[in-house]
Formats: sequence, C-alpha cells, structure tokens
Amino acid sequence: MKFLQTVKSFVLQYKILLVLYILATLFVYYQLLIFGHNNNYIIYRQSVFHFLQSQPLYVEYPTEYYDLFYYNPVFSVFFMPFALLPIKVGMLVWVLFTALCCFFIFRCMPLKDKQNQLFMVFILFDLVNNLGHTQTNPFLLAFILMSWVLIEKDKPFLSALFMALSFLIKGYGGIIGLLCFYYKGGYKMIGYGLFWMIVLNATTLLFITPEQIITYYQEWLHIISGDTIKESYSVYGWVKNLQLNLPESYILITALTALLAYIPLHFWAGKNKAHLVAFLLIWVIVFNRASEPATYIMAIGGVALWYLVRPKNTAFTILFWVTLLVSSIIPKDIVAFLDKLRYDYYIKALLCLLVLVDIYIFTAKQAILNFRNKKPVLA
Repeated sequence: MKFLQTVKSFVLQYKILLVLYILATLFVYYQLLIFGHNNNYIIYRQSVFHFLQSQPLYVEYPTEYYDLFYYNPVFSVFFMPFALLPIKVGMLVWVLFTALCCFFIFRCMPLKDKQNQLFMVFILFDLVNNLGHTQTNPFLLAFILMSWVLIEKDKPFLSALFMALSFLIKGYGGIIGLLCFYYKGGYKMIGYGLFWMIVLNATTLLFITPEQIITYYQEWLHIISGDTIKESYSVYGWVKNLQLNLPESYILITALTALLAYIPLHFWAGKNKAHLVAFLLIWVIVFNRASEPATYIMAIGGVALWYLVRPKNTAFTILFWVTLLVSSIIPKDIVAFLDKLRYDYYIKALLCLLVLVDIYIFTAKQAILNFRNKKPVLA
C-alpha cells in the first residue's frame, strides 16, 4: 500500500502528467506511422484543399479516403495550418496539439489540484484511443470544459468563444450554451455567442465567396440531418438491437424530457455548475444517434467529473470503477466476451446511463431537501 501511495503521489504532479501526455502522444504517433490509422486526418486535410478550390465538401472522394466529411465548413479554416504541412509532420503536430490543449485546459478546471490531476489520469485512456484515430472529440471535451472554466472566472466573452467553437466542431457541442442561463448576464452571453459565430464564420470569406459558404451550409445541414451519420452507439442502438419498432422521435422526446426535467431540479439543488457540466457531457452522448465508441471520451469525462465532485458513496464508487474499467482502461481484444458487450450490446452506453441516473437521483434528493426549506442554495 505504501508503494502504491508513493507511485500515486509521484504521478499526480502536473509536470509528471505533462511528460506522460507527451510520451503517450509520441507512442500513438509511432503507431499511426506503423499501422496507418490516419483516415480521419486525411479527411480533415483533404477537406481544406477541397474548400480552397470551392469543391463539394460533403460528397465521397473514394480515391482520397473512405467515409465522408461531416464537419462545419469553418472547420476547414481551423485545420488549414495542419493541412499545409507535409502529412507526417502535420499529423505529429496535430496529435501533439490535441494532447497539449487537453492537458492545459484540464489543468484549468475549477477544482482542487488533486481532482484535476485525477481527471487527467482517468481521461488519458480515452484520449489515447482518440489520438490513435486522429479524432476531434478531445477538442470538443476540452472546449466544453473551457467554457465552464471561463464562466467561473467571470469571463463571459471568452466563454462564449469556446461555446461557439464547441458547436462548430460538432453541432451537439452547442449544448454547453445552457451555461449562459447560469450567468448573471446570460442575455449578454447569448449576444457574445452570436458575435463569435459571425466572426468565426466570416473567416471563410477570406477564401471563398458568400454564395459558396451558403451552399456549404445547406449541404452540411442536409448531411448531418440525414441517415449517413447514424452510428447509433447509444440508446438508439439499444432500440435497434432489441428490434423494437419505436420511432426515433420517441427517443428524442424522451431525451429532451430528461433534460428539461433536470434543469429545475438542478436549480433547486443548488445550481452547482460542475454537476450540470457532468450531466450534459453524459446526456449529449447517450442520447445521440451519431455517437460512436470514440465520442465516449465526452461521456467518460462527465462520469469522471461527477465522481470527483459527488459526495463519496460506496455504490457509486463501484459503478464508477466498473464504468472506467469496461469503457476505457481494459483494451479491446483482451476479453472476447467484454468486446462483444462493448461493440454489440453497447455496454458503455448502459453504464454511462446508469451514472446519469445517479446524477438524477442525487440532484432530486438535494432539490427536495432545499425545496422544503423554500429556497435554493446557490453554489
């Protein structure tokens, strides 16, 4: 036990964690060179050249990559500095930039240092998985958390920037905009968000015409609302597996009802923004028809955050470690049965949903207690 405590004390230092993040990233980059799991990076890179040449963004280019480009047109502007580098160099810079952004944003979370350090360790496994496929999901998690960080620092203008960036990476990242209503000048934040959306979208006009950006947006809205993006690693996947003839609109209504019911409960429970962020990170993934295993870095981020800020409870501690082990730590191809649970029965989604239920129960209990006192306790 003393040895484990010594190791824990050594690892839970920012400088050690920084080295760990860099080494993990370099190891992932080596794997990318060896195994060539860089299709996502090629999609991002080629989208820049298609964008600069005013070619269609949202059609297949089978000679260049498989799958489709699903990102907002502004993403091509964001990715331009990486695309203009040679592929191997650009890919190294991309994965290092991703890991370092995550490290410094996680370090800024408004928690105690030990809690931030534990969060960095808990999320590292999902981060490595995402880096190994050059995904953008780590940025989405980091920018959502940064939106929260900046609100806590009373910097609504900059917080709105990261809210806008979250939306522009993946549309559902805009859910973090609900934090606007927890700021005393929430209407100003909405205005700031609109300002940043205009500014960020205006960057496209440096390279293409207004007519072309309108066309891109029309095509983007069409593809993200169509059937091609359905990964369904979520509640939607359960319905499909169980062969239930249930319209998707029912699932959507259930998800929205769960969210709308949570907001007043959260208000009366004390309006702790860390609790809300944890809830949203899980909710937006388990009720998302576009969820895939890699997107669960967001849900696991919510699970880890909830574990760190929730009062300790034996039952939930067991649920947390089971979730982390099954969803993140134990690699695939080790236990065949576990892989089947993960990829055929969506066990990640089930475990994260159970954590969401725990958040609900805890929040409801606090809300009832405070309601009896006739006033919410502000956190």
